[in-house]
Amino acid sequence: AVPFVGRAKVHYEKVSEREWIAHVPNNRGVQNHLKQVHAGAMMTLAESVAVTMMGMSLPPDRLPLVKSLEAKFVRRSSGRIRAIARLTEEQLHRIKTDPKGEVVIEVDIRDETGEVPAVITVVPAWTTRK
Repeated sequence: AVPFVGRAKVHYEKVSEREWIAHVPNNRGVQNHLKQVHAGAMMTLAESVAVTMMGMSLPPDRLPLVKSLEAKFVRRSSGRIRAIARLTEEQLHRIKTDPKGEVVIEVDIRDETGEVPAVITVVPAWTTRK
């Protein structure tokens, strides 16, 4: 549904109502000048899992959007980048029942060594379609 996600080489590993896991490989198409996964690819990955996970639980008359994204890069990465986004029961209930709202999702970003190269928080929102 979102062409840029394919261009960024996002690969989904797990898709469920409360948890989505995806990764981007560390290949030439998503690398920075240090041959690491580019910061923009990490942010795309985090935004993709968080907003898409939330959007899949919305009723058909609702429209998902990203309200904000905050990224703090804390160390150099190694290898592919993996993102895990989770929703609580309370968040899921609000997504399914509130006509308009937002949730805060702390996306767990890990590199191939299991270290955290970035701390990314995504705030997806939704509204009723016109």
